[in-house]
Amino acid sequence: MSSTVTPAPTSADSTYVMNKKLGLLAMVLSATGMGFVGTFGRLATPVNPATGAKYIIGDFLALGRMATGALGMLLIIIAIKKMQSLRTTKLSFTVIAGGVSIGAALGLYVSATLMTSIANAVFLIYTGPLFSALLAWIFLKERITARHAAFLVMVFIGMLMTIGVIDYVSGQGVHFGLQLGADPAFPQKALGDMFGLASGFFYGLSLFFYRYRGDVDSQVRAFWNFIFGAVGALGVMVFRMATLDPTNPITVMSPTHWAWAAGMFLFCGFFAIGFLVVAGKHLLAIELSCVSYWECVVALLLGALVWGESLTLVGAVGGLLIIVGGMGPALGIFTARGDSAPETSVTAKSAP
Repeated sequence: MSSTVTPAPTSADSTYVMNKKLGLLAMVLSATGMGFVGTFGRLATPVNPATGAKYIIGDFLALGRMATGALGMLLIIIAIKKMQSLRTTKLSFTVIAGGVSIGAALGLYVSATLMTSIANAVFLIYTGPLFSALLAWIFLKERITARHAAFLVMVFIGMLMTIGVIDYVSGQGVHFGLQLGADPAFPQKALGDMFGLASGFFYGLSLFFYRYRGDVDSQVRAFWNFIFGAVGALGVMVFRMATLDPTNPITVMSPTHWAWAAGMFLFCGFFAIGFLVVAGKHLLAIELSCVSYWECVVALLLGALVWGESLTLVGAVGGLLIIVGGMGPALGIFTARGDSAPETSVTAKSAP
């Protein structure tokens, strides 16, 4: 059964019905598309012959993802005859901030996958859902149940295991620590890790802002999310070219790189981010936090299978924890018990 949304003025709160099954499906599809970002990004980025490392052009790729998504969503809005809704929807701070935040997050994240391992990049961006859940608990008064907390702890521990923060060293036992220093395989690893951490901060902000303005039609919200996401990615690109690397992507990309970039724009942009907006409307922040970790499993598997990045036994166990913990909320959604009933009436906050 599809949910219904009761339109409300932008200056007031609105009550609408969350469709948890739709939200869950949308989040799994979105996370799967996001998991391919590192692979598409590396295939779309040429190597700097002077340094032997990839150019830092992830911000440009993120900008292209957002621009493609905006165009595709506009065509959908025209096709389903929702231009009137687009024209009459009033923007608010949270709609703009959500888009800018996700654009900045993805610009930083794609660049991070070019400078550090996919595992480290995906872990660091996934500090974001933790920030989002905390912000929603403080400002939106969303309740974090013991069951939800247990699932979130499970996926967090799984993440620590998959990237080696928690590891087992023969003869030494359990080892704790995240390598932030130099790595011969990744000459720009330290900078890449910092980009990854910054992407996590902005990703958390975007998930938090998505919890506002549930009265806005999903297609319209997605369109503006892409538009302002392009602004956020462009901001990162301007910062990067002014302070770190002045490389103009257009001058270094070959036709093959452009072809991979186009695939990234469509699959990791229009497809993945469009479903993320739908999920943000139909799942609570804590549920988004858990299910979104599926992206980590996809990214880590691609890192191992495509790029030869090692996946240890401890890492594999961590991936299993992510799957179990991340998909745990789905059990409540499909059994329609407690606070995870398939359809839940909530109050969507509006910001002036």
